[in-house]
Amino acid sequence: MALPLEGVRILDFTWAQQGPFATVMLSDMGAEIIKVEHREGERGRQAASGQPQPVPYFIAHDRGKKSITLDVRRPEALEIVRKLVARVDVMVSNMRPGIMEKLGLGYEDVRGLNPKLVWAAASAYGPLGKQATRPGFDIVGQALGGIMMHTGSEGAPPMPAGAAIGDQVGAINLCAGILAGLVKAARTGEGVQVDVSLYGTQVALQAWEINTESITGTVAGRGGQGHPLITPRGVWRSFETKDGYLVVGGVNAGRFAALCQLMDLPELAERYPDDRVRAEHAAEIMRALEPRFCQESTAYWLERFERHDIIGAPVQSYGDVLNDPQAWENGYITEMEHPVHGTIKVVGSAIQFDRTSPPRMPPPELGDHTEVFLQELGFGWDEITQLREAEVI
Repeated sequence: MALPLEGVRILDFTWAQQGPFATVMLSDMGAEIIKVEHREGERGRQAASGQPQPVPYFIAHDRGKKSITLDVRRPEALEIVRKLVARVDVMVSNMRPGIMEKLGLGYEDVRGLNPKLVWAAASAYGPLGKQATRPGFDIVGQALGGIMMHTGSEGAPPMPAGAAIGDQVGAINLCAGILAGLVKAARTGEGVQVDVSLYGTQVALQAWEINTESITGTVAGRGGQGHPLITPRGVWRSFETKDGYLVVGGVNAGRFAALCQLMDLPELAERYPDDRVRAEHAAEIMRALEPRFCQESTAYWLERFERHDIIGAPVQSYGDVLNDPQAWENGYITEMEHPVHGTIKVVGSAIQFDRTSPPRMPPPELGDHTEVFLQELGFGWDEITQLREAEVI
């Protein structure tokens, strides 16, 4: 199966997570990713205490790429980069704004080498404003965007999500911006500068919630076991069961009656017959539902939910996800053959093409493809040897 981005080449200066996962997504779509690393390798390769090499972090964010090593502080390496720029469709980085420009690799520096080039950058605070050059990781985006103030229970400290959603949402938006840039380049023959930030993508993630406060003046509380704007108006939250947890959502008037019936609590539906009354008495409704859910297993309730068209799901651990047939059937979890780890379970792509999940390739060894691309650029083996001895590559 031909993937949509086959033939697209991306020169990748990203490191850590926000940038690298964006190019993993593009690799899953068929693009060739040429990862540029310094001679010691990017920080994402470094093992945490007790973790095997290559670390899961690097496998997650750099699988399917090709690696070349260049000391871009050296003029010889910069000349190699400039030659590569003329042969790629996209150049992407997640350095602080200004770093690529200092290296002579900013958009204005390289656009003349390739008029169709999509030049993309990810940052923490955005490319403009007096905070633009400040550094930041995932938790900075979560803090700035406001989500930490609405996660967790009332009275608890601000709480980040249990996964790096700042980096991942930033990566998804960076991928989308690059795809839009490629469309423009294909239609007009002109490239474009694309900018995405942790801050901006966290704000966009919460467009409805932030707009609600702006327009209505309503300040939402903490989400607790649900959502700060939905849970007070209906049944939208997690519940403990006899053997775990499940979630219930989207319970409108009709579904509320059905939920009460299947839980042997028909009096609740009679007592609270419409959305307004239920919103006013949400706390009492939850106090009635909680002990009833605890009397039976998660599977017991979900089987009844399915029969009565109640929207719900089990609250799964990562172990549950890794063994979930639904995740395997859709390629969300898949297997990868790795030269060190052997056959391993890994996260696949959330996107399918022609109902097929693309194959998963392992991340590259450091500098695996340096000689390949130098030869493509016309360098002979003697020149490559000299560059290596001079520690340019």
